[in-house]
Amino acid sequence: MFIPLNSTNYLGELMYNVLAIDDDINFLKNLTSVLRYNNYRTQTANNPFEVINLLQKERFHCVLLDVQMPGMDGLSLLKEIKERFPAIPVIMVSGRSTLAVAVKAIKQGAFDFLEKGADLDRLLITLNNAIEFYNWQKERDVLINELIGQYRMVGQSSAMKKIFNQIDFVAPTDSTVLITGETGVGKELIARAVQLKSKRSTKPFIRINCAAIPETLIESTFFGHKKGSFTGAVKDQPGKFELADGGTIFLDEIGELPVQAQAKLLNVLQDGEIETIGATESKKVDVRVIAATNKDLNALMAEKKFREDLFHRLNVFHIHVPPLRERIKDIPLLVDHYLKFYAEEYNKKILGISPEGLNILLEYDWPGNVRTLKNILSRAVMFARSNIISSEEISLALEMDDHKTWYSGKSMSLSEFLEFQEKHFLRQTLLMCNGNKQMAAQKLNVDRATLWRKLKKYRLDFES
Repeated sequence: MFIPLNSTNYLGELMYNVLAIDDDINFLKNLTSVLRYNNYRTQTANNPFEVINLLQKERFHCVLLDVQMPGMDGLSLLKEIKERFPAIPVIMVSGRSTLAVAVKAIKQGAFDFLEKGADLDRLLITLNNAIEFYNWQKERDVLINELIGQYRMVGQSSAMKKIFNQIDFVAPTDSTVLITGETGVGKELIARAVQLKSKRSTKPFIRINCAAIPETLIESTFFGHKKGSFTGAVKDQPGKFELADGGTIFLDEIGELPVQAQAKLLNVLQDGEIETIGATESKKVDVRVIAATNKDLNALMAEKKFREDLFHRLNVFHIHVPPLRERIKDIPLLVDHYLKFYAEEYNKKILGISPEGLNILLEYDWPGNVRTLKNILSRAVMFARSNIISSEEISLALEMDDHKTWYSGKSMSLSEFLEFQEKHFLRQTLLMCNGNKQMAAQKLNVDRATLWRKLKKYRLDFES
């Protein structure tokens, strides 16, 4: 009878499934006896041509594989197993092994290499380590899928489909990536997607906002410093590149980096070495660099504000994100996605948005791109009086963004500005009170008659 994955024995202990492959029947019998005694469910195969079929039918935590078998050698079978079932650890076992064979097996993906006759403790320790590795991979995959969900990008426009394809293409490589696009289009989301789909997915992702670091601290921030190397250096401090070793560093707003710092960054990209301030020797780091900017780097190069050699080092693979106003087709999907997100955050039951509300969003020019859309939908959900977001709630959420432009862009008198603010504040209060005028009057500390006059003046029609 087949025992399911992660099954338990009669004592309630967890049992793991092991597949042992060898043409030596006596060896398989002895191995099975030992493993079952140590609480492993063991299945055997002495025909290497049956193995792939077995792995397709059942799930195993580990494979023990003989190196030399008639008809197919173990290394060829190892290659096929790793191609079809990369998550399953394979321990090679041989009675006539050489160092060259062992090295070749490890290079082809074997978890470890054991000689027949090795002591029992070593076998059990190696098997336990392999299964722990298998479980860790599964936990890692769950975590990565959760993170991908958290940083999920939404879109069905041709521009977004192209970006999804670019991410899938470049992520498995170690290529440097340059992401360009206006503020708020989601450049960091793309950087995280590249990292999460890469072989560095479980390693650090370090973000640096190049525009936020004082010029005097850039070198220390990037590369770290030793205690006493300058005034205020009271202890050793690792830099961001050292912290990102083995993982990915995201250089946001790279166009704001001063020219002198650009030269030091170029050296790291060329040599893969950092020079910590106050250290006597450079240090090797293995870091993938992803950079992003909303600036026109070609224009900055023409003005001698950005190094051309650094640009070519960063621009190995270029992803450009068009503004939201150029991919209107994505807006309904984005609206649906973020309404669900904010409904959960604010503990509200939101089923969707009215056609009139969606039309307002489709006709808006989105100067802040997706970032602004998120802010507006967050407010709209906050104001929502029913499970359908109304056009009025969308309009109010938009006004809260638009009113900022009155200070600089639009000419108006003081009385006009005060009326605008008063109307805006009344609408917000009424929405927060679900249209209840009595409650709104109490919150505003005015009598009901005064509130009625104001509502009539500004043509704010709310049912009480």
